[in-house]
Amino acid sequence: MDPSRHEPFRVRSLRGNVPLGFRDLLHEILSQANRSYSQADLLGHVGCALLHFSGTDRVSLRIESNGKVSGCLASLAADGTPQVDVHLPQGEAPGQPHPDLAESIPEPILQAVVSGSFAAPAQSFTRGRSFWTGDATRPILLQDPSDKQSPPRTVIIGGEFSSLALIVIPLREQARGALFLASRKQDYFSRDDVQLFEVVAATLGVALDHQRTQWALGERVKELTCLYSIERVASRAGAHLEEILPEIVELLPPGWQFPEVTVARIQLDRHHFMSAGFRETPFRQSAEIIVNDRPRGMIEVFYSEKMPDLDEGPFLKEERNLINAVAETIGRLASQHETQWALRERVKELTCLYGISTVATRPGIAPDDFFKEVVAQLPPGWQYPEITQARITLDDRSYATPGFIDSPYRQKSDIVINACTRGSVEVVYTSGKPESAEGPFLKEERNLINEIARQFGFIVEYWETEQEAKRLQEQLRHAERLATVGQLSAGIAHELNEPLGAILGFAELVKESRDLPIQVSRDISKIVDSSLHAREIIHKLMIFTRQMPTRKEPCDLNHIVRDGLYFLESRCSKEGIVLTRLLEPSLPFIMADPSQIHQVLVNLVVNAIQAMPNGGQLSITTLSRDDMVCFIVSDTGTGMTPEVQSQLFVPFFTTKDVGKGTGLGLAVVHGIVTAHGGSIEVQSEVRKGSSFKVCLPKKQTIDPGVKE
Repeated sequence: MDPSRHEPFRVRSLRGNVPLGFRDLLHEILSQANRSYSQADLLGHVGCALLHFSGTDRVSLRIESNGKVSGCLASLAADGTPQVDVHLPQGEAPGQPHPDLAESIPEPILQAVVSGSFAAPAQSFTRGRSFWTGDATRPILLQDPSDKQSPPRTVIIGGEFSSLALIVIPLREQARGALFLASRKQDYFSRDDVQLFEVVAATLGVALDHQRTQWALGERVKELTCLYSIERVASRAGAHLEEILPEIVELLPPGWQFPEVTVARIQLDRHHFMSAGFRETPFRQSAEIIVNDRPRGMIEVFYSEKMPDLDEGPFLKEERNLINAVAETIGRLASQHETQWALRERVKELTCLYGISTVATRPGIAPDDFFKEVVAQLPPGWQYPEITQARITLDDRSYATPGFIDSPYRQKSDIVINACTRGSVEVVYTSGKPESAEGPFLKEERNLINEIARQFGFIVEYWETEQEAKRLQEQLRHAERLATVGQLSAGIAHELNEPLGAILGFAELVKESRDLPIQVSRDISKIVDSSLHAREIIHKLMIFTRQMPTRKEPCDLNHIVRDGLYFLESRCSKEGIVLTRLLEPSLPFIMADPSQIHQVLVNLVVNAIQAMPNGGQLSITTLSRDDMVCFIVSDTGTGMTPEVQSQLFVPFFTTKDVGKGTGLGLAVVHGIVTAHGGSIEVQSEVRKGSSFKVCLPKKQTIDPGVKE
């Protein structure tokens, strides 16, 4: 403070008279108590005012509260300018005098006045326990009231000041105060003067109590404002705890006594939130955050510079209560938030799973449509749906949300079907978020994505099982149709064989006749050829219906392939077809009719050649799998539609032009393979080619009705 700015009171020798300006002095003390927020400011103003009013050479004020001592020393410099020094608390022991008082008044007198432990002679003490002397060199007798048997002690003050006055400042509760006046003039004070200053001291005591009450009220208002603001932020609907805590940490500094030098930090689990300008210092107050009876973090408040010592270092006991209340509030908020958040997350996860099951059970939905629809339902199931994107991969197909990108913030789970990994479910955050159980993802989200992948596996497995069941049903119906056609064909073959044999026999006899006209001979040759062709068709029908005897013997499939391709290599070369053989060495023997297996191979190869009118690649592969020996005929020809594939083995069905095919080739192939206990599989795609896989058992159980 600048004492020169004070308007001085009227200075005059008191000598028992009530001076002019006394009431102004009391008014000034009380006014300063209303205006000054801190005790230091009030003591500085009052010390300077008393120095002007009293006309003394030194005024000292000493206040002791809760073991902390503060004071003010006002004196005149050599040029008459007032100098004021405010003494802030430094943790002095209770009852210890201010250094300036100790230099001027002996300790026994100080103890007598400050602690009231001595009864003093009337010439040195007033009834209000104030002490004064007009000559510091005059001996003073003191008697200890607790030990009246001991003789009085003699005390001589001495020093640079001749006149001294020490007045008790009455304060409430545990506080004590003293007003010290010193003058170099002898007999400067009278009893009336000291009693007048007792009134000033009493007024100052009232002012200090009032100022302390006002200050305490202001601190409580700040603390309550801090707690209210925290509760208001915390009650905001839908806010994450990570969004609330940065706001709360900024509300802490204004709740402390020195907000301009206060910074704060909140630590919760692995997250740290700091107020603006944060830096650690030795001047620290902290409280533990307890969530559900478990320590989870800490609140810390720092002063960026050293401040006066109070109840807990530079901090007040009320600030200890405040930081504990804030820590308790944050612990409660964390517990409530985690409970509410966990409930919201469970609802989102269950909603996501329910949406997937709803789409999956929709009648007639195609797999592509299913995955396109459900991939859009995944982001709302995660903690931050606004930055969440998803992708589902199954075999060679991929389904993703529109904003999907490769991101380092990624969660993935494999789709496993029948113990085989067929794809994956991926969820990414397009931007970073605070660390959690698995990067930015929660452990519950790991469980969710695993469950989604598991459900996808079940759904796909169910669909494929249904498709396989439909395929088997179709095969059964197809087999039944073939059996019906076979029975019909067998009957027709038997009915036609006899008249056809007679026609062929008589035609041969007529042809042997001499002197036949050329035209008649040609016509008879046509009859013979047509009859032979009809007999071949009947022969194939009988093979298809298993009416022709099968002669099985151990045979090498690789040898049959080499023999069968011997006569077809030149045709492949002529048609611009590259023929490739991939024959497995040491192939196990099969029990089969070599001529019929040869017929199967030739039929399949000829069909493949006819499917590549502009050339291509033809490959023949043999291999052994478990108890089966297989050969595969693959081409890069025109391929077949699913509709054509469904009728491949129906007798007389053909896609060739009229006169170029009977429609019995593949039907005969199917009959031969089935008669040998084998299977034939077809894979074909339009404009990409076809592949026929024929598998025959290594060891064939011989049907008793079959001739060997």
